Amino acid sequence: METIPQLDAQSTAFITSDVPEAIGDLYRLYLALNYMRKPIVTGAFEKETWWTMKEMLVSVVGSEKELAEKPVAVFDACPSPPLKWSDITCQNLIDCAKSNVPAELISMPIAGATSVVTIAGAVVQHTAETLSGITIHQLANPGAPIVWGGSPATFDMRKGTTPMGAIGTWMINCGYIQVGKELGVPTHSYLAMSDAKIVDAQCGLESSSAFMAALAGANMVAGAGMMDFESCLSCEKLVVDAEIIGMAKRLIAGIDGRQTPIALDVIQGLGHKADYLGHPHTMKWFRDELYFPSEVIDRDTLEEWEKKGSKSTWERAQDRVNSLLTQYHPSPISDEVRKELRDLTTKAANRAGMEKLPDLSVE
Repeated sequence: METIPQLDAQSTAFITSDVPEAIGDLYRLYLALNYMRKPIVTGAFEKETWWTMKEMLVSVVGSEKELAEKPVAVFDACPSPPLKWSDITCQNLIDCAKSNVPAELISMPIAGATSVVTIAGAVVQHTAETLSGITIHQLANPGAPIVWGGSPATFDMRKGTTPMGAIGTWMINCGYIQVGKELGVPTHSYLAMSDAKIVDAQCGLESSSAFMAALAGANMVAGAGMMDFESCLSCEKLVVDAEIIGMAKRLIAGIDGRQTPIALDVIQGLGHKADYLGHPHTMKWFRDELYFPSEVIDRDTLEEWEKKGSKSTWERAQDRVNSLLTQYHPSPISDEVRKELRDLTTKAANRAGMEKLPDLSVE
């Protein structure tokens, strides 16, 4: 994700198996801060670990004041549908608010299972759960930063699954985004996901929901690379999704008159010559006007495609992943900060019964 230009932030959405479960949340952040440069979407699983995670963020940015002014992470807080908030999640929200660390509310109604089956009803439940979270958060510190997010789904009555690639799931997402926009709150959505098990036609079709999020006006979209009902991530899918995201960003940037409205002077000057390719106007604006995908997307002639090995999208995605990995460099934090992060994480590990943390290649 670090080397993919279309992605603006990263997530700690992975499972650690080499440390005690009790510190899984803060250890994910520890890894992220050592290896990532982009802003981080994370979350705490306990009341106590939230404070260690905050200390880690402060050590990276320099002070609590700087963390509040320019946060490098947002913390997810998830109610349990319908309308239930745990003691841990409530406390996480309150602690985020008091420290001015952004919180992101992730309401997850499942239409037909944990909410009413109608799309409108699921949006209403999402609104109620999210408003209740905002109430908890803002009572702790009015004006503290918070995001109107979610990860709802419909319920497939035939399979007993929660398809993220279903049109109903997309519609619930778009519905609650519109509610959040009407209330003037920054919005987040889980889209660009697929329920496919391999990177295939279904995968591409379902991941195109990124366009829905863009057109609905979501400020943040999570889900690129994710497959199989949010249970795993494919690096190959991620680089394909990055192209969908790049196209979606270009789409919502809209049509601009540029230099002179609709370039009438250029059109009149060339007349019937149609020699636009080498014209200064073309040279000036083509990079802004046109979206150029990576080699993941095939735009060669048939002959050129065959010369390059007749590769499928999957094979080109593998090549792209390998190329990006060679370009990666760890986060440029100082050795002093790395040591401070390790000391904070080691103390938490010691409390959880682990004497020594696994070594990192950046150390």
